[in-house]
Amino acid sequence: MERLKFFKPEYFDMLWLIIPAALLIFYSVAKKISVIGSFIGNGLREHMTGSLSIRKLYLKRIFQILSLALLILALTGPQIGSKIVKMKRQGIDIVVAIDLSRSMQAEDITPNRLKKTKHEVKNFINGLEGDRIALVGFTSKAFVQCPLTSDYDAALMFLDMMDTSLLPQDGTSLAEALKASGTVFPENEKKHKLVVLISDGEDHEEGIVEAVSELKESGAVVYTIGIGSPEGVPIPSGNGFLKDSEGNTVITKLNELNLKKIAMEGNGNYYYSSVGDTELKEIFTDIGRLEKKEFDEKTFKDYAHRFQFVLLGALLFFLADLFLNDRKKEKSL
Repeated sequence: MERLKFFKPEYFDMLWLIIPAALLIFYSVAKKISVIGSFIGNGLREHMTGSLSIRKLYLKRIFQILSLALLILALTGPQIGSKIVKMKRQGIDIVVAIDLSRSMQAEDITPNRLKKTKHEVKNFINGLEGDRIALVGFTSKAFVQCPLTSDYDAALMFLDMMDTSLLPQDGTSLAEALKASGTVFPENEKKHKLVVLISDGEDHEEGIVEAVSELKESGAVVYTIGIGSPEGVPIPSGNGFLKDSEGNTVITKLNELNLKKIAMEGNGNYYYSSVGDTELKEIFTDIGRLEKKEFDEKTFKDYAHRFQFVLLGALLFFLADLFLNDRKKEKSL
């Protein structure tokens, strides 16, 4: 025989409301009878209350209390009966590589490039269903911040920790970012791989073509998102702006050429980070076209909800209270 379970057992605590509700309801009945006796004489009192059924009056209040109790019980989500369900999880492996260089502190994108990037990646992760996600941070060096996981809460936690203080700030290497991204994927697979590189595109190293070629040979598709303005802005530093060794203010510009080249060579697409998140929606559309792989098969019990029957009971008691006449039946002569 199936055991009775409750989906939201914490709502049982609300049953304590029944006691004060019952006291209040029965007090109102007693008060009603007492008021009638206080303001009219005995003769008139007998005439007015003679047809009133005290038993039915209390019975109506009992129906009200039972209706309230069953409504609370329905909130607990009673479940009885179950079936075994097998669910196959399908998706692709996605690596998001995030630029953590000082130039990402530029404020040409509100509130700044890095914060806007993290906001977009957060929305990206929250929109995933079944895919595995990994995070890579990079400047002139790159590291895996979060390995491939389907635990999106864990990925979001690692994302929050990403900052420009995590790595040495001696340049930017898109090639290192791409190489580190490639180490995350399983080596024995030649498809179901996607790299999303988010950067202002400024690069002070070489080897981009070779890094993209290696990813392409491994079966990965590379998308790029450019963040920043082509016009260029200074980089905040302390109470002023970052300066070079000669005392000149450093200006950072979005280099779309590098990012477009990476996307083209990697069989992907380039997107410019707009005020909204339309580029993410377009990437999701493209991901939907990619062939999915089966990660695993989960088996679990699916319990049947039975709150409908409890709600029906509450409704019946409500109707009983509504239609029950609290007057005595008149005796026929």
